[in-house]
Amino acid sequence: MSKLSFKLRPATGKNVSIQLVFNYGANKRLRYSTGLKVSNSKNWDTTKMRIKNVASELDRQDINNKLNEVQTVLNRSYSDLRTNQNKEVSNDMLKDICNEILFPERVYKSDIENLELLPFFEWFLTNYEKNPAPSIGKPLDKGTIRTYRNTYNKLYAFHKEQYKLTFNKITLDFYDDFVTWLYEHNYSANYVGTIIKILKTIMGAAFERDLHGNMDYSKRYFSKPVEQVHNVFLSNDELITLYNYDLSKERTYLNKHGLRMTPELMDRARDLFLIGANTGLRVSDFNRLTAKNVITRNGTKYIEVVTKKNQKTIAIPVNWMVEEILNKYDGNPPQRMQDQHINYCIKKVAELAGIDQMESKEITKGGKKVIHTNKKYELVANHTARRSFCTNAYLSGMPTIDIMAISGHSSEKVFYNYIKVSHLERAEKIGKHKFFSEGNLKVVNE
Repeated sequence: MSKLSFKLRPATGKNVSIQLVFNYGANKRLRYSTGLKVSNSKNWDTTKMRIKNVASELDRQDINNKLNEVQTVLNRSYSDLRTNQNKEVSNDMLKDICNEILFPERVYKSDIENLELLPFFEWFLTNYEKNPAPSIGKPLDKGTIRTYRNTYNKLYAFHKEQYKLTFNKITLDFYDDFVTWLYEHNYSANYVGTIIKILKTIMGAAFERDLHGNMDYSKRYFSKPVEQVHNVFLSNDELITLYNYDLSKERTYLNKHGLRMTPELMDRARDLFLIGANTGLRVSDFNRLTAKNVITRNGTKYIEVVTKKNQKTIAIPVNWMVEEILNKYDGNPPQRMQDQHINYCIKKVAELAGIDQMESKEITKGGKKVIHTNKKYELVANHTARRSFCTNAYLSGMPTIDIMAISGHSSEKVFYNYIKVSHLERAEKIGKHKFFSEGNLKVVNE
């Protein structure tokens, strides 16, 4: 005797997942996530195990039809396996049946050896979204998956519009065609570079699995376009200006995205940003700090954190500005907020604080040089905090190797490309070294 039911995952509210539960035989049960969701748990009929016929559930008919199909096929297949084929049914068998219905586009491990480029790319995304990627020892995070998915979409569009893509078609001629096609779609040089870099990663992963023997992707010509872009940083004086600006008398601002930026919300965003600007932490790290991350050793206070990106434990001394921010919250870091909300708010606070000098930014877009001019506050974002720390620390004379230990840059070349220091600023810093200041090169009179 078997029994199939659909239930909502143990959650209420919006976008709740629908789970299949299939009981068959003694102590045999399959729990399976259908990948389908109800936009509001109140719209789920627990008796009929379907989404109610309400207008707010835009996809209710399609989802209910898919649930009907799964129920019919799974019951019929189970009966066939047991009665006609006399097989011992397992969860893996039942999952395969569900997968074929709900995720027909997915490719599973047993099929890899027969894949071509785009299906392999699809498998790569599906597999390493959940399983550890060999290069990093953990699943790819959501941001990485999103970036890889964008690359897949560009390749798929090229495949449809230009010519069919296979592993053996990824040649130097393809490189020229693809890069030209991307520029024709008005993408920037650095964005094109990201796409080429990911394509090379996919080609390498497929090569290691013996899916092809085409090595054109590894040739020097097949390189990712790179362009140095003028991304802003805030100087120490600008950070102090930001810190000292009195938000208590400001009104609530409604931005174009519908966010109500109250003085309290802007204040918290500013505090989070300033912690990043004084520690070098990425937003994924400074926006999740708790009291446990604040430690004291031999009378000195540090922020200690395991970085989300590379799982490294780092400790950063707490300076006066971070100390005062922590004291403001009774020794705790500010409560986290959505990354994008920090972006919106910090731009507004920088505008209010008068950080509005004009900044010119030259980029290659569509294969042509384009100059954009903006007020500085318009260019300030979460990542400006980390760039500001690295640049200000370098100009202060902190050894590059110590900054890199905090920032996680893999080489000095990458680090120097990252910081925003002019050749004169760098020369000025070098000029303070005792080699130049103490007159080591002296003329010896004979």
